[in-house]
Amino acid sequence: MLTNSPVQACHSVHTDNASPAIAALSDAVRKFAKTEGVTPSPLGSVWALKLSECLPYHRGRNKGLSVAVAVSGLKRVSLGDKQIVNDPGHVIAFHGDASYSAVVEGTPAKPYLALKLQLSPELIAQTLVRLAETDAHASSPAKGALISCEPLDDELAGSLLRLVTSFRDPADCNVLAPLCLQEICYRILRSDAFGVLRTLVSARDERLVKALRYIETHAARPELTIAEIAAEVAMSPSHFAHGFTALFGQSPLQYRKQIRLDRARQHLLASNASVARAAEVSGYASTSHFTRDFKSAFGLAPRQYAETLDPPRQNDT
Repeated sequence: MLTNSPVQACHSVHTDNASPAIAALSDAVRKFAKTEGVTPSPLGSVWALKLSECLPYHRGRNKGLSVAVAVSGLKRVSLGDKQIVNDPGHVIAFHGDASYSAVVEGTPAKPYLALKLQLSPELIAQTLVRLAETDAHASSPAKGALISCEPLDDELAGSLLRLVTSFRDPADCNVLAPLCLQEICYRILRSDAFGVLRTLVSARDERLVKALRYIETHAARPELTIAEIAAEVAMSPSHFAHGFTALFGQSPLQYRKQIRLDRARQHLLASNASVARAAEVSGYASTSHFTRDFKSAFGLAPRQYAETLDPPRQNDT
């Protein structure tokens, strides 16, 4: 549920007591996360994080709708007066553009190991519109970022397991992974914690979805502005920017950056292009600026990311 209390602790579910679906997911994530730090997947929006030492304090920034499922160790996340403890057997979902602080507890014998997902604004929009057709009841509006920690059930664990398993085969990843992400997004947004998002769905959101597609079409243009996008969907710039950020958890220009980086990532993996060429085709005038943004988004520099996800590595996850 939505965390209104100052502290919400998620009590551990030991693997021995976990359901077969959750135990299988834990095993799959352990096999996928072969290295310390970030292990990228063929999808830029999904990765694993493994930390074998404690991080006493670090700051981060959430954008959009992020999901984390720990299978080992734990992470304490603080957002204002709200605190979440993410440990095995639970799923954290975090929506909004907000800074947070966190403490990670991990050791070589019991590292912090988690599967991380960043759900796209377009997927969120499509899911919310479909939910609105059948969901007559939703929570009352709340202000600020939303963060929840709920028990991981077999249905969501099964969706996550199918997603991770699809990474073993490029064809499965291409065809099945998007379907898994749709189901994961649906199950997250249907929870009570995110009922507030369902109250935002109205006729205006058809225009916001149209704006998403306009941004995707014109993302590489450096001169693209909020005013231009708002005019395209017949909204005032301020109303458009506010509505877009409230619904999707990130600003229109942040979404443009996400589109650019994902296209650059795909270009690097598909064509073995140079970093400079990947930056150019995605709309970056500066290779160094592109490299900084790419590493911030995906955890690795562009060339390192491409080398990590060569075909032998993909087939051996």
